[in-house]
Amino acid sequence: MLLPLLTLGVLLSARPPADEKVFAPCPEASPEWTAARERLLALDARLETLPDGGDRKAGAKALRELLTSRCFAMSREEREPVPEDVSPLALKAWWKQGGRTWVESYLELGKPGARTVVLPPEARETLTRDSVKPDHRLASLLCAASDTACAKEMEGPYTRVDAAFLRALDRPDESSVAEAEAESRKGCEEDARTRPQRWRYTAWRGCEGGWTSFDKVLPVVRMRMPKDGWLVLRGRRGHHGFCDEVRAYHLGTGAAWVSQSCSDLALYDDAKRIGQVDVKTTNANRLARVRVGTLSVDSLRELTWVLLLADEAITVDRARPLTRTVPAGYPIEWRERPSGITTRGGGGGGSFWGNTGQTTLRWTWFPPEKAEPLSGELTWPESADPADDHADRLLVDAEKSFKEGCPSRPAPVDLLDFTRPASVNKRDAPEGVTAQQDDLVTALRDWRPSPGCSVTSK
Repeated sequence: MLLPLLTLGVLLSARPPADEKVFAPCPEASPEWTAARERLLALDARLETLPDGGDRKAGAKALRELLTSRCFAMSREEREPVPEDVSPLALKAWWKQGGRTWVESYLELGKPGARTVVLPPEARETLTRDSVKPDHRLASLLCAASDTACAKEMEGPYTRVDAAFLRALDRPDESSVAEAEAESRKGCEEDARTRPQRWRYTAWRGCEGGWTSFDKVLPVVRMRMPKDGWLVLRGRRGHHGFCDEVRAYHLGTGAAWVSQSCSDLALYDDAKRIGQVDVKTTNANRLARVRVGTLSVDSLRELTWVLLLADEAITVDRARPLTRTVPAGYPIEWRERPSGITTRGGGGGGSFWGNTGQTTLRWTWFPPEKAEPLSGELTWPESADPADDHADRLLVDAEKSFKEGCPSRPAPVDLLDFTRPASVNKRDAPEGVTAQQDDLVTALRDWRPSPGCSVTSK
């Protein structure tokens, strides 16, 4: 009699409690799956036509209605994918950037042999005239979310800069970051295997969903191109062979003024000072010149647009969807019970790199009509920061278009008094470069056109 009682006890202990809820994919062959597919396509079409500046609740409500339906109910394994008050502009961007892929993955799980789950991207904030205070630094350039002409104007530049941010995510991680992610994922699987089989997927998926990569991205932007004013760049380019520079580019006409002082670092070779910079010899070997001409206006405007947006970058848990393969032997079903289940916490990562060949350039944009100038710094010639790295590429492209000749605008020498150069590494310039930078500005003031070249005073 004892053995049957023990067997009954084991069976009862293995039986799920009555209050335990189970959510599983709809089989592809079921009528429910087909109906769910139609609902997904209908939502996709609805979001496509949703006005960017329309009702904040309509799109989010439609998404939630879909996610709570039978075949998408497993989506509850994720925290709120988008906030309740998400704007139509942000919702549509999230949908295109991976939200749709995540939602559709629950239908994919209904196909025979499917073992791939998707972790959704985080919805981004918006940067529009409607989303900021009137005194925001970019208020004069920002557009309303509903401004379709503005959206069309910046579509190409935004697509390119967003792609640059995503490319940065594909760069090989620092070994420590890659190791941290691998260790975290290994821990998720090991922890899940200690649970009852029916709870393994829930424990594993809850842990994997906690992984955050702290991706740097731009918000969803609506901002016009700056089309006038001066962009001034000051600083040193190069390391062992270098040029201290002042550059002024006019966004309206492409007029370009470049004042340079170039040299090679001279190093001491005596035992006491070996490897240190010989400032006197380095400066004695300087070659100074002023170049004038024009640049591509379109390239110059896009460069300035990106520089202005660089400080608006945000960090999100995930910028794009990630795929994970469900470990063998884990039944794909999400379980819940009132008492909950404790899962191992996910991890996080991020990386940064640099090299001795990098320098810092100080940029300032002077808008027309004597509006308040905006300024910042740019790491040159490449950067771990995706905005800076993209700006570097745009700067190279713009300067490749330089054509020497008579400038269409005089040098903005009065504006240069309101700019300052970026600092230079003390090892490379122990005495600083203030005097040399002053000389660069003086050279622009003293420049005289060659015979036959006239510069308008406008």
